[in-house]
Amino acid sequence: MLEGSPIGPVRRALNNTCPNCGEGSLFTSWLRMAPSCSSCDFDFSELDAGDGPASFLVLIYGALIVPLAFLLEVLASPPLWLQALLWGVVMLIATIKSLRPLKALIIGWQFRIHDPDKKYF
Repeated sequence: MLEGSPIGPVRRALNNTCPNCGEGSLFTSWLRMAPSCSSCDFDFSELDAGDGPASFLVLIYGALIVPLAFLLEVLASPPLWLQALLWGVVMLIATIKSLRPLKALIIGWQFRIHDPDKKYF
């Protein structure tokens, strides 16, 4: 079904599986990538998302949270410590929950772009 599909490697990476074969695990822990696929021995060393996912998430969530914080300040005027605590926790939880899927998405895109077998073009 996914064989030859341009979205196949991205979907497999989002499912935490090897973008090449769809069998082996992509991560060994929450954010640590496996060195290679346990099923097809594909080397993951060239697929590295780096700090890209964290940078994107901070920018995206910052753009969403700042207007909400401003709105809360205008409507309820809570103490500054409460605003800092509330939005700090919201930002932390949202970033941590979104980091792994975004990292997998970027890795899937990288595989799709640098496809070694050229079967997804």
